[in-house]
Amino acid sequence: MTPEQENLLFESIGSIKASQEAILTSVAEIKADIHHSIEKSEARQKVVTDALKTDLKESEKRQVLAINKHDERLKNVEEKLTNQRVKVAAMGGSAGLAVSLIAYAVKNGLMN
Repeated sequence: MTPEQENLLFESIGSIKASQEAILTSVAEIKADIHHSIEKSEARQKVVTDALKTDLKESEKRQVLAINKHDERLKNVEEKLTNQRVKVAAMGGSAGLAVSLIAYAVKNGLMN
């Protein structure tokens, strides 16, 4: 091998080595970019997930409040209905008693 051929061989080897180092550097940079993108995506997903969990908890609280409010309204309506029934029964009983007393008085001649 001539000295010129040896020089060309060493230059080619050096060029190949430099190309390999450049490729490895590029691969390492791409890998770092991918990891960075994944970490950034995971962070965004965590933020979204946490926000959804918070929204879900707030929604559950609103539902519980609405159910409690509905139960309270139902209780009030039932109470008013019971009070109305008692009033109607009392008025019916009083009217029945008055009719009975009048019938008794008429029967016994107290109303003449």
